Amino acid sequence: MFDPVRHLSGVAFAEQLGDLVAEIAPGGRTALDLGTGSGLLAATLARLGMNVVATDISEAAVASATMNCRGLDVDVRRGDMFDPVEGETFDLVIVNPPYERAEPTWRRGTAFTSPDFLGRLGTRVHEFAPRLVIGFPIDDAQALRDTGLGLQHWRTVNTAGRELGLFVSVTQATN
Repeated sequence: MFDPVRHLSGVAFAEQLGDLVAEIAPGGRTALDLGTGSGLLAATLARLGMNVVATDISEAAVASATMNCRGLDVDVRRGDMFDPVEGETFDLVIVNPPYERAEPTWRRGTAFTSPDFLGRLGTRVHEFAPRLVIGFPIDDAQALRDTGLGLQHWRTVNTAGRELGLFVSVTQATN
């Protein structure tokens, strides 16, 4: 799990959520924060008035998100990717996956070692929501093309030296 203070991508992403939700999911009431980590994005979405389910495979992340989202309309669940929400649907899925170019010096979690994360995301995400927003480094965005999601660049934000791209995928089924 990334520390949102040490790794500013989560903070930069959270700061954009008001504009982003208003533009791509106006009237949206439900959201899935996939791989929630500390729960920062889930808490931000809940403060925007959305009912949020936040999932993570990490026990430590689930504990952190549960604590950070206390008192908000966030249901934090533990499990691998979509397993905890199988059969449910949402207005929006939001993902800020953990990524590092080189081996981090701290102990790596399961998400770091899942080379098929983006492929699995692309295969299933639109079963759960018509809209996806993913935060990913602009200089590594080539990896997103292989998802088959037809992601469109929405905005770029600076995160203390590394630009974070916010990418959107919307299925034809949306209003």
